[in-house]
Amino acid sequence: MGADIEIRVRRLERANRVLTLVALAAAFVLVTGSTSQGGSDDTVRSQRFELVDVDGSVRAVLGTDADGSTGLFIHDPNGSLRLSLAHDPDQSALFIHDGEGTVRIGIAQFSHGGGGVALHGAESKGATVLYHKEAGSLSFYDEDGKTTTRVPGMDR
Repeated sequence: MGADIEIRVRRLERANRVLTLVALAAAFVLVTGSTSQGGSDDTVRSQRFELVDVDGSVRAVLGTDADGSTGLFIHDPNGSLRLSLAHDPDQSALFIHDGEGTVRIGIAQFSHGGGGVALHGAESKGATVLYHKEAGSLSFYDEDGKTTTRVPGMDR
């Protein structure tokens, strides 16, 4: 078990380094490379920023979509989406994806006021969900999406 934790910590440290590099690259672009479009000279505007690796592959995107979504999307060297930090009219969320691009961990705050954390199994089959709006719930789902266990006393 100790080796698993050590591997997970290393992966988190690597993800943290990538996020730091993305933030620094975005700041660098903002300070040095973009042109101002309207507004004052100290305002930089763009719909999309891309961070590419030495081979020209897109590794991170910071941008907005036509549907009103805004986010930061980080890809691994194979092009698979690994981390999404997004806001749209329905939610603000952080999603951690596995190597196949499947959401394995999701943290969201919804426009209706509720929020939660979900841990998903491989291929999004099975889940553990901690949710709270006016009352809390902790639910476990099997691979078919059926509730297997709900912690008593958390619902109103």
